[in-house]
Amino acid sequence: MLIGNIEIKFPVVMAPIAGMTDEPFRRIVMECGAGMTTTELLSAKALTLDSGKTKRMLPFIDEPGPVAAQIFGGEPEVMRDAALMVEAGRADMIDINFGCPVKKVTKTGGGAALLRDVKMAGRITATVVAAVKKPVTAKIRIGWDLRTVNVVEMAKTLEDAGVAAVAIHGRTASQGYSGVADWDAIAKAAAAVKIPVIGNGDIRTPESAVWRLESSGCAGVMVGRAALGAPWIFGWIRSFLETGKYGTIATVEILNVAQRHLAMMATCYGEVAAMRKMRGWLGYYTRGLRNGAAFRREINRVEGIEPLGALMEEFFGADPGVIKEEGTVATS
Repeated sequence: MLIGNIEIKFPVVMAPIAGMTDEPFRRIVMECGAGMTTTELLSAKALTLDSGKTKRMLPFIDEPGPVAAQIFGGEPEVMRDAALMVEAGRADMIDINFGCPVKKVTKTGGGAALLRDVKMAGRITATVVAAVKKPVTAKIRIGWDLRTVNVVEMAKTLEDAGVAAVAIHGRTASQGYSGVADWDAIAKAAAAVKIPVIGNGDIRTPESAVWRLESSGCAGVMVGRAALGAPWIFGWIRSFLETGKYGTIATVEILNVAQRHLAMMATCYGEVAAMRKMRGWLGYYTRGLRNGAAFRREINRVEGIEPLGALMEEFFGADPGVIKEEGTVATS
């Protein structure tokens, strides 16, 4: 899959998720086989106001790619200036968010609010595209609500404005993450434009990823929440595409991934913040495992990287025969 001049060698990519797709996790999913990653949602206004916190969320100079930086905002000139700042850094492409339904984003006139103003979305996009040389992409939903599904119009408008690809989440902004993703609407949009379309929504297993790749007309698919605590899903999807089969993962292998994740977070954030953040991640890594609830209670009582690491080794190493497969647990 080509996005502008950027080759995406594997058409299964990691969705941007606020609070989750930071630099350590982006590295983890790339190591596990993702085709590309995208940063957390970044405020264009904050970037232009030189917010140190927001700038630190941009791609790191040495991180693997392709990686996109995703920005949001409702003012064309501010979005242009933020895109120029992004272009000067590591990011391979600039992604514009027209899909986030969170109120603090939509109240700025950005994110999914632009689904109700297609002309302004096109104007913002054209302004950004004209200002930068790197590929510009967009992330959208199928509409604001079920009465105003306008995904085909939105995709065609963005294509006319110059985007190199569009990712479509198959729910409306009003649905949030409830209900079922409408892949028929995604397929209609994919058929209506010439640029690559990446479908997103309810990709939870290798089977669902391959099914959507083969049936939707999309050039790629985007995995979101299913990869949290299970980044190896990208390797499983690759295996299923190539061989029709995929394996399982033993707890000792989960431990190896979690240890690497913790080490990278300590480098990125410092030990205190890394320990706090890792508690949340371990909730995902232990999902579905025996005695996981007791382990999660225990890690909330420890302080320090070393005690946390010791508890991780004790828990995941206690029964290396336990495996995770499609969210279930069995003993080998």
